[in-house]
Amino acid sequence: MKKISILLICLTVTAGAFAQTAEKKELIKKEESKDLRHDIRSKRANNHEEVKDASHLRLKEASTDHKYAVEHKKAQKVHAKRLQHHGVKHPVARAKHQIHAQDEAKKYGN
Repeated sequence: MKKISILLICLTVTAGAFAQTAEKKELIKKEESKDLRHDIRSKRANNHEEVKDASHLRLKEASTDHKYAVEHKKAQKVHAKRLQHHGVKHPVARAKHQIHAQDEAKKYGN
């Protein structure tokens, strides 16, 4: 009887621990995907500014925009690796689709 009660207590504690880690993993996934979307948007904006500056022959500003774009690309790769580690398949493509959906919703007011 004593062994059964100890076994039940251990099982409930273990189940509780696993339940908490699943919520934490979901929270981490949400934060990482939000950061990834932010990095993709910033990289796009910096690339746009870089091309605009280069076309107007403002090469110094274009080079600084290029440096920022490279930094955002590195951050994007870090967030993508973390999301892949947490089990998200194709995180960059998924984030790009989410960005597009958000832009469309903002555009049409849905």
